[in-house]
Amino acid sequence: MSKKNITITLIVIVVLVIALAIAWPYISAEKESAFPSRDITLIVPWNAGGSSDLIGRLLVAEMEKTLGVTVTVVNTPGATGTVGMNDAFSAPHDGYTLIANATPYSHYIMDLADWKPSDWDYFAAYYCPGIIAVNKDQPYKTFPELFEAIKANPDTITGGTAGVGSSGFTNMEILKSVAPELGNYKHIAYTGGAAAVTATLSGEVVFTPQLSNEMIDLLRSGDLIALAALTPEDLTIDGVDYTIPSIKNFIPETADLLPCGDAFGLMFPSDIPQDAKDKLEEAYLKACESDAAKAFATEKGVILEALNLEESNALRDRTASVTGWTLYEAGVAPNSPADIGIPKP
Repeated sequence: MSKKNITITLIVIVVLVIALAIAWPYISAEKESAFPSRDITLIVPWNAGGSSDLIGRLLVAEMEKTLGVTVTVVNTPGATGTVGMNDAFSAPHDGYTLIANATPYSHYIMDLADWKPSDWDYFAAYYCPGIIAVNKDQPYKTFPELFEAIKANPDTITGGTAGVGSSGFTNMEILKSVAPELGNYKHIAYTGGAAAVTATLSGEVVFTPQLSNEMIDLLRSGDLIALAALTPEDLTIDGVDYTIPSIKNFIPETADLLPCGDAFGLMFPSDIPQDAKDKLEEAYLKACESDAAKAFATEKGVILEALNLEESNALRDRTASVTGWTLYEAGVAPNSPADIGIPKP
């Protein structure tokens, strides 16, 4: 090779090295920005063992296979889920902090947080119907017997829920809107659905209106007895050897309010980058197709809905309207849904 060619070659190499040196920070930044480039945190704003915890852990365990990163689960209970939600909302809105919870409809109206439901994007994976259940040793063997006791003994018959604004509490508030006598029960708040069910099992409270998956094992064992399902039709659950009657059989006025329960899944601030939303949605939908997700529905007596982001957010908005206005007009919620632009149903 001539000296001239060698010189030209060296010049080209030097130019390429300089160009690579200049471009490398941008290449590295682009690589770093590809979501996800690091592990993700899932905050469960309740104690372990409840609906949010069980469903959240199941989903992210399957999502890890698609995302290629680890999802670390942290339980941060308090203030009806608000402590953990606030922690997630305070973190960078980059898709690396997720929440496992039910539909985010009540925090503003209950004066627990300033953010509104639409500040969160939502993946509704499972629908969990509410069930009114008692310990097998309670004297109330049918819903009418429990209802009569509540009517006749104001502030005496105790009912345990996961707290003000939780699914169980909201179930009772919705039912009270057409059957005011149900308001005579004495509400006892716990730190999660599992704790409320445990209190019912021990006899610490008379009944619970919590969700099917939180009590399913105790229904199957017979330690808890389901008196009424908060579903439009009678409810049959695999492993429970009787059909659970719909509450509308006893209080026909509840028909238009059913089902009462909640949809559970994952959520994150609605202003995270679109790329992160797309990757999370892809991983979530694949997780819902897994054998583990399908088996959970059968095992826990819940419905696998697997709604996509658009469908889930539409459900969020409907729930915020119906439930938010029910709680506000019942005098339970101090803040009007109208304050944050939620229309009446």
